Amino acid sequence: GILPDEHGRGQESPARSAKGYKKLDINYSTSELGLGLGVSIKTITSRDPRTKRYTKNYTRIDNELRAEAIDYHKRQPFAVMVALIFLPCDACDDGRAGSSANKRRGRNEDASSFGAAVRQFRYRSNRRDYKNDVDLFELVLLGLYEPEGDHAGEVRFFDVMRRPPRFGRPKSEASLTFEESLMLIKMVFDDRNNPPFEWAPED
Repeated sequence: GILPDEHGRGQESPARSAKGYKKLDINYSTSELGLGLGVSIKTITSRDPRTKRYTKNYTRIDNELRAEAIDYHKRQPFAVMVALIFLPCDACDDGRAGSSANKRRGRNEDASSFGAAVRQFRYRSNRRDYKNDVDLFELVLLGLYEPEGDHAGEVRFFDVMRRPPRFGRPKSEASLTFEESLMLIKMVFDDRNNPPFEWAPED
């Protein structure tokens, strides 16, 4: 029930939403669950020529995510939706020249592009229950990737519900490997579909 499969077949597979069929980057569906898990992937690859920052497309991506969450959750409120947003690692290293006026007004320039992304997309995350707002994702992870050099292709993931550094890269203990991010997604899925039962401690 997982698409695309291990051979890459089934990319952008259709899933039923409140507005007909829409394409999902990663789709786990079964006849029992319907849409059990949907993963939406967004990539930001280049700086804005004017500001030299990565923040230009944040609003557009947030609007796209909101529309996806609403359309899928209205149709299938129990579905777990996850967003993976990929940013180059140097998004952690800009923004230090923000003015004091911008800082007072809370604008994005008072933090790195990465810090601004956490602040922007946190409001799209943390849908804990099927009764919560349909415009939220259950989980949003930022993937910081190395685009070139000896470590090209390496990626670490950061949960937007965590506190980010204002400038610089998050510490390794605050971020997740690819394998750890998969385990987190699985945990969120299991909490929705097979929540653990706990007994009270014995005297």
